[in-house]
Amino acid sequence: MPSLPITRVLGLIVLMALSATADAQLSRLVMPGKLTEAHAEFEGDCGACHSGNSEAVQDALCLDCHTEVGDDITAAAGFHGLFDAATRNDCVSCHTDHEGRDADIVGLNGGLFDHRWTDFPLTGAHPGVPCTGCHAPGDPHRNASTVCVDCHTDDDVHQGGLGAACHDCHNDSDWADISFDHAEFGFRLTGGHANVACQDCHRDYQFDAAPTSCNGCHAVDDVHAGSKGTRCDQCHSVNTWSGISFDHFAETGFALTAGHGGLVCEACHSQPDYKDADAACASCHAADDHHQGRNGAECQDCHNTIRWSESDFDHAETGYELVGKHADVACNACHQSDHAADAPTECSGCHQADDVHAGQLGTDCASCHQPDGWPAPIRFDHDLTAFPLIGLHATTACSACHESQRFHDVGSTCIDCHASDDPHNGTLGENCASCHNANDWAVWSFDHNTQTDFPLTGAHADTSCGACHSDPDVALSATPMQCDACHRRDDPHNGEFGTRCDQCHTTVDFSELIR
Repeated sequence: MPSLPITRVLGLIVLMALSATADAQLSRLVMPGKLTEAHAEFEGDCGACHSGNSEAVQDALCLDCHTEVGDDITAAAGFHGLFDAATRNDCVSCHTDHEGRDADIVGLNGGLFDHRWTDFPLTGAHPGVPCTGCHAPGDPHRNASTVCVDCHTDDDVHQGGLGAACHDCHNDSDWADISFDHAEFGFRLTGGHANVACQDCHRDYQFDAAPTSCNGCHAVDDVHAGSKGTRCDQCHSVNTWSGISFDHFAETGFALTAGHGGLVCEACHSQPDYKDADAACASCHAADDHHQGRNGAECQDCHNTIRWSESDFDHAETGYELVGKHADVACNACHQSDHAADAPTECSGCHQADDVHAGQLGTDCASCHQPDGWPAPIRFDHDLTAFPLIGLHATTACSACHESQRFHDVGSTCIDCHASDDPHNGTLGENCASCHNANDWAVWSFDHNTQTDFPLTGAHADTSCGACHSDPDVALSATPMQCDACHRRDDPHNGEFGTRCDQCHTTVDFSELIR
């Protein structure tokens, strides 16, 4: 085949260049708008993204550049591989170009985006974290790491010593909520150990360096200063350091019962070797002995180990049984000298200060009071006194007559209490009982016919007392008995026949004459 002349070859090259320039110019003429900044380099090459009218071919061209998106779709991973609409629709249905250099072709709305359509669903505390907490501004969101330590490096107190699998111990709800099973490493956390913070034993967070022996952590707590060895678990338990499992009775013959069981060792043992304690009560309780040794050293004869203040002593053995309120009285309330023999046995020996009667009733308080209570119902019988309580007196409160507890200060005559009730103002003497009775002050039994020299006959029998005894300041006995003393105004004779009206008139009717 003959070769083409060089001039024709050069002509063909120029023609082709002119044709390409024309196509580029034609593309600019039909382009709907400028490409986004990320695609600006393809603005002169429509074929880089478009191939005729085939959307399928156009998507393939997109994936030729965005290979990572294509890989997600193929692997059914990432947003484009998990979001159903992304796998069914064309790229251009979500990503529209030719909107200008500043157009947002991604169109991501962080407030509405559902992270479940990603390889990292937001669970636990993650939904409350702002997007920028994991996605750096300007960096594609797919570049954010899903490895815990990439975000939580600053929170890693282990400084990488336990690797990057944070989720093996931590959860996404609370970083401090740890589900690590310590038993897997041969040291089960039981009792008090279960609530101990990790750093209390793993101070440098390099966990493989932590000791497993008791003494390794508790040497500073060893009050025995090493004298008991390093096997702390032989006496102490993991529930609490102060909870001791040492069998004091089996090892020493001194059982720690009741109150002794709750004592710390140092309460009795002042030396670390614990060989200085004496089993006698007085050796520990001498300072608590209010008897100052007077009752001997056998404290257990009266006291028990439950409470030092409780005594098992039976007071009835002394001949003075403690009954009623006496049973609850503290010993030193009666035994103020801390010596049993000094306590009085008569009531007044203790209650003289409480005697509101000022000694008027003697010293035998028990004749009225009882040990169930000083102010309790009193067994006093007033009928055994010189003033038996009869009538309304039996229901009258004691304080009505006895203004104080000094009962002998009250008189026994009627007038001592009833002077203010005496309408006679004392003109009839002090023996009120001669007319009145105890059932009712207004009920009286005075017999004018037998108790005076003026029998009430006829109309006089129905006449009120005040009709004749009108002056309260005049003694009743001084009331005149002459007819005219009362009937002077009724005398039609004007005194011409004297003052002895009864010589002609009767007491039945003043107008009736004696015939």
